[in-house]
Amino acid sequence: MIIDSHVHLAEPPYKRNKWFIKGTDGTENIIPLSEDADLSVDSLISDMNKNHIEKALVVACSGILSNENLSEVVKSHPNQFVGFAWVNNPKHKQSIVELEYAVNELGLRGLKLHPGVQNFSPADQEIVPLIKRAAELNTLIFIHMTPYIPHGDFHNCLVEHIAVLWKRVPEATILIGHMGFPRWFDLLTIAPLPGVYVETSWGLTMLAELFGLDFTTRFIRKIGVDNVVFGSDWLGEGWFETKNQIDLIQKLNLSATEKEKILGENINTVLEGLL
Repeated sequence: MIIDSHVHLAEPPYKRNKWFIKGTDGTENIIPLSEDADLSVDSLISDMNKNHIEKALVVACSGILSNENLSEVVKSHPNQFVGFAWVNNPKHKQSIVELEYAVNELGLRGLKLHPGVQNFSPADQEIVPLIKRAAELNTLIFIHMTPYIPHGDFHNCLVEHIAVLWKRVPEATILIGHMGFPRWFDLLTIAPLPGVYVETSWGLTMLAELFGLDFTTRFIRKIGVDNVVFGSDWLGEGWFETKNQIDLIQKLNLSATEKEKILGENINTVLEGLL
């Protein structure tokens, strides 16, 4: 079983070489894509089939894919996709209303947060009401935790802030996006916290490139194999991008059982406990 814990789709036009994300503070971030990027459902399913991926967690995002549009996708493919809602401003009480509507009316089962785009830190007291409500609704909370430029504020994406959030809302189930790179080493103390998981997209690749496969294997075991889940951050740029990340996990000096946990079993257990 392989489950991809981090993929994107777009509303029309599906084929684009860049996309625009408008931040809560009014700034507009541009993410370059390959010339033939295709963020359609058909393209995603085709790439999933090529990589033998059974299920994917799809995240909504401001200006790219609305909660309503994602809901239609999930309803059309209930066995293949789990939808993660987007809220406009996690610090504002209206975000709770948006999340409740997304879960109760639209059928989405997760919450995607992006500190750089939404201009908040996981350590901000103002987001606690939203996180508590998300926990009450049994949603998995995916938090982008890498200060990728041009997403702005480095400080907002520091992994150490997850520890503050966990202390305030220990009942929440949190997925740390991109392994929090370049602050991987904070995961040594944060990843073992109950209900906290680490998603691999690009963070694992960077770790292996800088420190090698042997170190990466030992690091994964140190933070806990049971706490790590595979994600690709699929952006419609070809099945091989995802394959390369799966191949990296296969190259690690982990047992077959450990690899199976990372590639699908861990996140499947989380989802079964929440859905």
